[in-house]
Amino acid sequence: MLVLVAGVDGCVGVDLESGAFVRASYRRGGDSDADLAPFDVVVGEVATADEPPDVSRPETVTLAAPPRRTGYLTARKAERYLTPLHHPNRAPLLGFPGPTVPYWTLAGDRPSLTLVELVAGPQVRRVRWGWECRFPWHGARHAFPLTDARVTSLLDEVGWPRYSSRDLHRLLGYRTRRALVMLTPPRHGYCYKVVAALLPAG
Repeated sequence: MLVLVAGVDGCVGVDLESGAFVRASYRRGGDSDADLAPFDVVVGEVATADEPPDVSRPETVTLAAPPRRTGYLTARKAERYLTPLHHPNRAPLLGFPGPTVPYWTLAGDRPSLTLVELVAGPQVRRVRWGWECRFPWHGARHAFPLTDARVTSLLDEVGWPRYSSRDLHRLLGYRTRRALVMLTPPRHGYCYKVVAALLPAG
């Protein structure tokens, strides 16, 4: 799997054999899996899931143990896997307008994550509940929570209340031209769109 973002309960990436998105869920095994970065290549053993599939995250697979890092792809080499996953132009992000969807309306038959090819660099600002990422996309301006812990830790360290796309370029060391947008697990009956990762252009 080509890792796009890693979190406390797993990672999200692309299956290099099928080209499909994967949410890999596993129990943390210490610090070894905490260091996964975008475009790391990992392997893992799929385990039998203890619970029925979550319709809000149909791409989820359960791993028997944290995945093992085997290599790394440059942003340019990752292009061949990422470009086919770009969200269709002018279609609502994740198939519905607005930032939330009622959990009871989901049937597990549509994607819960997508790659947005940005027409302009994103902007980030601090809000009451954390960080918010804003970006224009095909005539609409979107604003979703930013949950990329690798990025938000850098923002916290610098301490500014807002960051332009130029600020982000200097801070991250690359131009952000893709945003990984995905649904959260249900909270109070709703799933929310979040920006899970800000990824470099190839």
